[in-house]
This record gives sequence, structure tokens and C-alpha cells, in this order.
Amino acid sequence: MRVCYISHSLSHFTRPYVEYFTGRGDEVHLISLTRQDLPGAVNHHPLDNDFDPMEAKGPYLWAAARVRKIIRQIHPDIVHAHYLSSNGLMAALSGFHPLVVSARGTDVYSAMPRRMKRWMVRFVMGRAELVNVVSGDLRRCVLSLGVDAGKVLQLTQGVKAERFAVDRRERREGPPRVVCTRKHLPVYRCDQTVTALAAIAGRGLSFEMTFAATGPLEPELRRQVEACGLSERVRFLGGYEQDQLPAILAEADVYVSASRWDGTSPALLEAMASGIVPVVSDIAGNREWLDAASGDLLFDHESIEAQVGCLLKAFEIAQDVGARVTVMERNRQRVMERGDWTTNMRTLAGHYERLIGASAAS
Repeated sequence: MRVCYISHSLSHFTRPYVEYFTGRGDEVHLISLTRQDLPGAVNHHPLDNDFDPMEAKGPYLWAAARVRKIIRQIHPDIVHAHYLSSNGLMAALSGFHPLVVSARGTDVYSAMPRRMKRWMVRFVMGRAELVNVVSGDLRRCVLSLGVDAGKVLQLTQGVKAERFAVDRRERREGPPRVVCTRKHLPVYRCDQTVTALAAIAGRGLSFEMTFAATGPLEPELRRQVEACGLSERVRFLGGYEQDQLPAILAEADVYVSASRWDGTSPALLEAMASGIVPVVSDIAGNREWLDAASGDLLFDHESIEAQVGCLLKAFEIAQDVGARVTVMERNRQRVMERGDWTTNMRTLAGHYERLIGASAAS
């Protein structure tokens, strides 16, 4: 196949698609408004200058005509765009078929209360032959917008669980080590996590915290850490390469995310595959993978006290060999059953082939 993705080259989830289909021997093209090339793909950059998707949305419309021209030059068998309200819009305006669009979370959740944005995502999904949602709650949302259930595929790209496998029966001495791999964006509420950690420090308890990613709110978060007197306990990596992530997770005991919403978060699946204890907000996307009734630690994302309580429980689990091995085995099994990269990508490839075949026959 000749597959064309429209997705940011810097996005956490783009690389797994490119890697899988190039590994099969398919010809993979990537159209990205961010100008960094992604290895394995034939890279195309419609904009002359680099673009920060967090800062402006206008370039999606400005680049649409160039994206359409590039697609015509590539002449792919199928186009797959990620995020309905940005790359998906450019793909829909190209007029190319067959088209797959992926709803990943913020694109849908932020559209639900806004009439014009709801119209836009409806338009994009109406132009696509397949709407890929990465969680059950996103499926519910897109169906409520009138999408034909027959063209909705619920499937996350998954993670390579074996990359993250760590034997958690042994643990390095020292205080509990916490990690957050989410970007410093408003939706992920890293500031709330700092507030919760400050409350724990106020009780005289030890811990080490690593914010691995970066983002526009990092300077503000650094100031908050200093103001809370946590500079000796909290470190910032300022971003990381994907090849570094297994080692970053292997060093940690606890994973934390205070996100307001999520689809299926690859960051959560990576943490689960690594066997560390997840402490995450009690939102629909996380409840599809974790269950409070089974002892998993989910907290009300508006409650500092609830997050503190879950972190303290996670610290106890992390320092009890039996408890942490139970968490490790349970969560790795969940990832293998529903979040395995090879299995899920193979399923997606089958849908590509079906759509290509139907297009050729029409």
C-alpha cells in the first residue's frame, strides 16, 4: 500500500503508525505542519516555517490547499488524518477518498459545547469512510453527533509492551519515585500535581518527582515548584526522545496524570506496560483501563485531597513487593489483551485494505 498520514511529526502517537507500515514494506508518506522529519516516512512539509499547534490554528486553513496538492502528487491508496479539528479538516478539504480520520480526545471533547466546532467535526467525519476513535467514550460522543455507527472503529494504536517490561520484584532503595510524561499543557493539570506533592511534603514525607516532557507551561510550573519549596525533590527533563522513555519509566515507582480528559492515553498504557503504579484522574478514558473496584487509584481531577490520598496509597504499594508485583502483572495483562501495538495495527491494516478494495471496485 501507499499510505499517507496527515499528522504532526512531533506527536507522540505518529511514529507507531509510520513504523508499523514501513516495517510491513508499505510506502508511507507523512504530511506534517511541524517541520521535523520522522524517520521511515517520506516527509512533506506544507508550511515554509515551523508551526506550533498550541499557539495558532489559522495555519491549518492556510495550508489546506498545499496539502491537497501534495496528496495529488503522492497519489496514495489511502489517507489517514489524526485529530478531527486540525489535520482531519485539511484532509477532508482535500476531497481525497478513501479517507480515515482519528478522534483522539481534545478534538472531540472541546467541540461538544461549541456549536461551530461541533459542525466542523461533523463535516470532517461526514467526509471520511472510517472514523477511528481511541476509546469507548469517544465512540459515544461521535455517535451522539450523528455519525453512522457502521463506519466507527474503536481502536487505539497500542504500545509495544515488551519495550517497557521491567522486573518490579526488585526495587532500588530510596523514597518513592514519581513520574509524569504528559506535556505541560492546561488539559493535563501538572500544576495540580505539584500542589498535591507540596501537601505531601508538608506532612514530612519523602518522594522524588520527575516531569519528563516539556510544553508551553513549563516555565510557570518551574516557578510553582520553587515557590512550594520543592526544587530539591522535583526535576524537569525538558523533554525526551521515545527511545529514552523505557529507561525513564523503569526508574519510577508511580505514574501520575491529572488530565481533565483523555481518549486512550498512550502515556498511561506505557506506564501500565512498565509495571509502575498508575495514579490518574477518574475520567472515562482512564476507567476503560483501570478499575477502582479492583484497587486501581483514580481520583477526582478537581480534588487536591483525592489526588494526595491516591498518591499516598501508591507510595505504600510501591514499597510492598507483593502489592507492586500484583499491580505489575494485572496491568501488563490488560495492555497485552487490548493495547498491543502489533495486534491493533494489524487490525487497522485490515480496514485499510478493505477500504482500498471497495474504492477500487466502485
